[in-house]
Amino acid sequence: MRIRTIAALVPLLVSVLLPAAGRPGPQYYSGDYKVSLELYSFNVNLNASIKGRKGAPPIDTVSAIKWAKSAGFDAVDVTAYYLPGYDNDTMPTVPTTQIMQYAAQIKALTKQLGIAVSGTGVFNDFADPARAALDVKRTEFWIDVAAAMGAPILRVFSGSVPADIGKLGWAGVAQSRMVPALQQVAAYGASKGVKIGLQNHGDMTATAAQTIQIDKWVNNPNLVLIDDTGYFRPFQATTGANYDWYTDIGAVLPYSGSIYTKLKPAGEDSSAPMMDFGKLFTELRASGYQGDIPLERLWAKTDPDNPKQQKTPPFAEISAFLKQVRAALDQTKVQH
Repeated sequence: MRIRTIAALVPLLVSVLLPAAGRPGPQYYSGDYKVSLELYSFNVNLNASIKGRKGAPPIDTVSAIKWAKSAGFDAVDVTAYYLPGYDNDTMPTVPTTQIMQYAAQIKALTKQLGIAVSGTGVFNDFADPARAALDVKRTEFWIDVAAAMGAPILRVFSGSVPADIGKLGWAGVAQSRMVPALQQVAAYGASKGVKIGLQNHGDMTATAAQTIQIDKWVNNPNLVLIDDTGYFRPFQATTGANYDWYTDIGAVLPYSGSIYTKLKPAGEDSSAPMMDFGKLFTELRASGYQGDIPLERLWAKTDPDNPKQQKTPPFAEISAFLKQVRAALDQTKVQH
């Protein structure tokens, strides 16, 4: 069942990659991009501060934002995980007034610093019928917070592959569970001036064809795609190794509201080569994309520079990543 479903999506992927006959392609973009720091790059350090977890030097959300400005980032993506009262499985655990005050504080701080808030995000699982209704309600709450914080987009996931995938098939799960939930939060986001970004994450949106198909089924201009450059892989595979990542990244670009840039295209635990940023940003510019570029620096558990092995938060590693990306963006301004 799954093989037939994925095969049926191949023509869709081809149609995305090939421009319609007689239609000019997009103009190569040679301008500058706003580069954002995804605060998940400090995940273990932020959790050490917020949740008192051991094993990593702590940093709080406000300090991380201030550091991003000093390091030369144009914006920050303040994932809701690092706001007061956030919980992956329940509605907020502190009063709404406290959360909104903190959101207003971040908005004021970023304005004072001259750094933008490029987005925020939540964890959700719209493929799980046991939690989908609550996750819609949770997402709507954090849309309100995003609006208060000045975040133009809130990221969501599609959902993990459910146990009954063999019975319903990919399209059955997507159309009966994920699409209605995404339609609801997209409509709610539109009422608050916040776009909803669906991020491919190696789950029910593992491939470009799946991700694009869901976008088409939702059919709401307030839903955009988050092009996660490090998470395309075959459906139900545990790794993206040996997958044609760049084709999938390119296929999603015309639908993208943001492109999450990572060091490794096959996942942090993969032994696959590092991202070819020259190739990535040449294709990005050729697509005409002019949105933000959030950087998400991740580590495998075995990496010698893993933040849990350091005496300070990984400032040097993130700064080096930013420098590498800036250099590649400059080198690709002229089309060769």
